[in-house]
Amino acid sequence: MKDRPMKKLRPLLKWPGGKEKELKHILPLLPKFENYYEPFVGGGSVYTAINAENIFINDKSTDLISFYNCVSEHNDEFYFWLESISIAWKNTYSYAQKKGTLYKRYLDFRENNIDEKELILLLTEYITSETNQKQIIQNIGDSFIWHKEKLFNILFKAIKDKMCRMKKIEIERGILSNEDVQKNIETALMSGLYTYFRFLFNDRKLAKEINPLHTAFFIFLRFYAYSGMFRYNAKGEFNVPYGGMSYNKKTLERELHYYNSKELAQHFKSTHISCLDFEDFFNKFAPTERDFIFLDPPYDSEFSTYDKNIFTQADQERLANYLINKCKAKWLLDIKATPLIKSLYENKGLSITSFDKKYQVSFMNRNDKDVQHLIIKNY
Repeated sequence: MKDRPMKKLRPLLKWPGGKEKELKHILPLLPKFENYYEPFVGGGSVYTAINAENIFINDKSTDLISFYNCVSEHNDEFYFWLESISIAWKNTYSYAQKKGTLYKRYLDFRENNIDEKELILLLTEYITSETNQKQIIQNIGDSFIWHKEKLFNILFKAIKDKMCRMKKIEIERGILSNEDVQKNIETALMSGLYTYFRFLFNDRKLAKEINPLHTAFFIFLRFYAYSGMFRYNAKGEFNVPYGGMSYNKKTLERELHYYNSKELAQHFKSTHISCLDFEDFFNKFAPTERDFIFLDPPYDSEFSTYDKNIFTQADQERLANYLINKCKAKWLLDIKATPLIKSLYENKGLSITSFDKKYQVSFMNRNDKDVQHLIIKNY
């Protein structure tokens, strides 16, 4: 076992509860070790900072692990689709920036030259125009037109809803500047494309037939969904809306370059990837006393469901039982402070440090209302 220099890589994607900002507090606490294990890898904030002989990462999210495998194996089909999505986004944004028919239609609607019924007729005419449809398809790319009617229905609704909302806001709060009108129209078109790509992501048949495309849409949604949220409806469909105006200019170019980088490829060479329950993961790869485990499990709360995977109180209890009674390796657990978590780990001979919102050290039972995180270690 020896000290290893930390790597200057960054997380691969945005993930709920990501620890990138907390690395400066976590990394100095790590012990010497040979092999590294992370059963809840998420966006990989700690994983990408670690250097070890062998690295074992795991997550229950099939979409997330499919992504890690695509990058690790340099899946050409995945990169083709992700780049195609990036191009479609940039082309659509360039198209949306041009002041034209939609801008004029809204001004007429604002000034009551046309009413809502007339607006709907004119927008229908715009969306069904052969010239406009040809241009929109050219922007997005023929490869994505599996559901042409759905695409244009989504775009129509996004534009109509945005214009009706703008007029309502102007009546309540005052006239928007011409620049704000244009930006809102741009956002309507970008929201429409986002919603269409989300629809394709939720298409189970398409996901089964072209999994690298499904994985590319998964990455797209991680970067463009509102606040990077995870939320699914009763049918199991991802339903987080578009992030909004500030996301219009975002591109995936930086991510594409990073996923293709030699440094990241080198890191993956020593990485073993799995998609298992955490206990099955530990049973399969069996960490020893020379190894180290970092754990950042889903929070113990009603919101501990992400990517259709539920982490229950029973799971928290199973995890604590494994760590305290079965685990041979050194481990560090970073977790939100809750009554359940405290009851599972206190008075077990472990090192427990509590932190406030800003990761400033607090003291157990003093000012507990400010305690947000616990760092629990067995060394």
